[in-house]
Amino acid sequence: MTAILEASGLTKIYRRGREEIRALKEVDFTVEEGEFVSIIGPSGSGKTALLNVIGCLDTPSKGRVILDGTETTKMKERDLVRLRREKIGFVFQQFYLIPTLTARENIELPLLFSRKGERGRIEEILDMVGLSDRGDHLPGQLSGGEMQRVAIGRALINDPKIILADEPTGNLDSATSRMIFELFRDLNRNGLTLVIVTHNLDLARQAEKMYTLRDGQMAGCERPDLPGNGRDGRR
Repeated sequence: MTAILEASGLTKIYRRGREEIRALKEVDFTVEEGEFVSIIGPSGSGKTALLNVIGCLDTPSKGRVILDGTETTKMKERDLVRLRREKIGFVFQQFYLIPTLTARENIELPLLFSRKGERGRIEEILDMVGLSDRGDHLPGQLSGGEMQRVAIGRALINDPKIILADEPTGNLDSATSRMIFELFRDLNRNGLTLVIVTHNLDLARQAEKMYTLRDGQMAGCERPDLPGNGRDGRR
């Protein structure tokens, strides 16, 4: 298997006046192409900080990140913007949909800033996320689960190499959360690489590999024994 993401010695220090906060402490982390990885940990454990650094939204204080064979740590901001746009799809707890645009238009929005995606894929993606009959609806006419599916569709439109999701079910009820994770598993079965941060242990165990982050350090890794995990149902 080929590593799509490699992080080594990641340290992230935030300063608030004279106070120094070490959000990450010498974290080593590798994701293979086609894996479905979850990261769990209590509030303040560094989960979001890790996702921001590996997603090139923030720079580490120390260490390096290699994404799809490219070291990102010392790249210029304009190159990082292009890398994020072409390689990474982001899904957040807050849906960040534009309320005056339809579901279809929200999914299409990244194409305004990129030449990589294809407008012809929009209907395919609406079908993929189960919203073929909701494409013309505004966010205010959709349920929370449907809005998150739009956000996932938007993350997919540029055909990313990896999806990074930060608490994607944090605003959803338990039944809808399970449906969103099943959608993630379907995407993974089709070969997409996913890294998902969640506080929900039951949902995290649906991933192929589960890391625990505690006090800014990787405290362990498990491979939940669930049938059908991984690509093509393989472990």
